[in-house]
Amino acid sequence: MESIFLSYHFDQNVESLAGSIKRLIHSHDLEVIDGHRLEGQQLTDAVAERIQGADAMVVLLSKRGEGKTNDWVQHERTTAFTHKIPFIALIEEGLPNNGPFQTFEYIRYKPDDLVEALLKVSETIFKWKLRLGERVEAYLEPEEIVALVRSNYNQKDIVKYRFFSSKTGWSTWKEALIKPQSGGLSLFLEGVGKNTEMQIQVTTKNGIYTSDVINRNLRISMSL
Repeated sequence: MESIFLSYHFDQNVESLAGSIKRLIHSHDLEVIDGHRLEGQQLTDAVAERIQGADAMVVLLSKRGEGKTNDWVQHERTTAFTHKIPFIALIEEGLPNNGPFQTFEYIRYKPDDLVEALLKVSETIFKWKLRLGERVEAYLEPEEIVALVRSNYNQKDIVKYRFFSSKTGWSTWKEALIKPQSGGLSLFLEGVGKNTEMQIQVTTKNGIYTSDVINRNLRISMSL
């Protein structure tokens, strides 16, 4: 897990709370993404792209002058739901939580008493990190395997990985992101947890090479 999209109405009345949530997200060593500074792109397309690129979303539903919340924020929550992005909503006391999201988990907050709400957000982020894992960079060995990958670099699914769980067995194979560099090859693996067990597979026209089951490790050695 690397980033969280923070959805909120850009208004000075909620900037302080939004700032506190951003600091909280950063304290979990995660990037904060929002709808600011869209670099000239169309609003709906650019924001939707940012939401889809995030690992999760925190939605801040605050009151406006007429006692309602911002329609754009509601739309952003719907975008997260449509694309199966996990989210948690902070809803200001007194705002209704009607419609399709009333059965989803949410957190009530009072503008003058935020401690409990922010603690709950922090706990939710911690649970997300445990469930979603993080991106790690690993190094492939030995040089013979590295040379095979380099010579077949443009081939699809050349390096794949999967996770093992004693409860659910093997996950499906995922394609690893490969970064050639001087002295070897880096693999970027998504969703790696603290106690993850995984397996790496290299498939080339020369054959299929599969590693033993390994724990989270920055160096992955394979046999020819």
